[in-house]
Amino acid sequence: MSSAEKREKVSLTLNGQATTAAAGETLLTVARRLGVQIPTLCHHKAVLPYSACRLCVVEVKWGERVKLVVSCVYEPWDGDVVETDSPRVRSTRRMILEFLLARCPKVKQIRDLAKEYGATGKMFHPAAGDNPGQRCILCGLCVRVCAEVIGRHAIGYAGRGIEKIVAAPFGSESRECIGCGACVHVCPTGAVHSRDADGQRAMEEWHTVLPLVPCRACGTPFATAKQVDLLKTRVPLSAEMMETCPACRRRETCAALIETWRTEQKPFSSEA
Repeated sequence: MSSAEKREKVSLTLNGQATTAAAGETLLTVARRLGVQIPTLCHHKAVLPYSACRLCVVEVKWGERVKLVVSCVYEPWDGDVVETDSPRVRSTRRMILEFLLARCPKVKQIRDLAKEYGATGKMFHPAAGDNPGQRCILCGLCVRVCAEVIGRHAIGYAGRGIEKIVAAPFGSESRECIGCGACVHVCPTGAVHSRDADGQRAMEEWHTVLPLVPCRACGTPFATAKQVDLLKTRVPLSAEMMETCPACRRRETCAALIETWRTEQKPFSSEA
């Protein structure tokens, strides 16, 4: 059966509960809509599904056939019977977490999930220390948000196998990076860092330093010049507002709204 033959809406059973899925809806979306928790480290609503961490595996049965699927990319078929926490699912997640513990033994998110699923970290030899390189699980969220949302392609993958990393081109300063910090925001393990100091923002892992623009109202540096320039092409705000920090922008907007409200009110009259 081809995807074109799939119906606009399918019926399925998820953990014994009958439900439906709309066209294009994934099992992970269906589960979350029903309040069923499925662990994931590489999924974010801002970017397309990537199925990198594989933690969101679930068991799907139709007829006599049963298989494991990655719920963040799997679109259910009519009649699917889904189990999100079966013994086979838990065993698979436990093995995935053993690998992740060996790569990133100090990451709290992984250690918490490992405890939940019974992974001990003793199956494979763990990495030593706790540096950013050993916190990266190669989920690709930073790469994808930079490309898909910001549209810059400032970072990508380098190396192969166990030496694969996320890096700026040639491991040097990234000319495409605008210092927006989106990569820092979406990273699930704290492997990406930025630091503001002396009127500059350093994207530490990308070896990139960019000047910050001071707020026209309070003078506090709040965004990089490249970031402001990009926003001016995308957001319908005046150049003056673009050069205002979020705190001053909120304050000035509230003050303007209050002044507008006051001028529009009719004066009180005792004769009314």
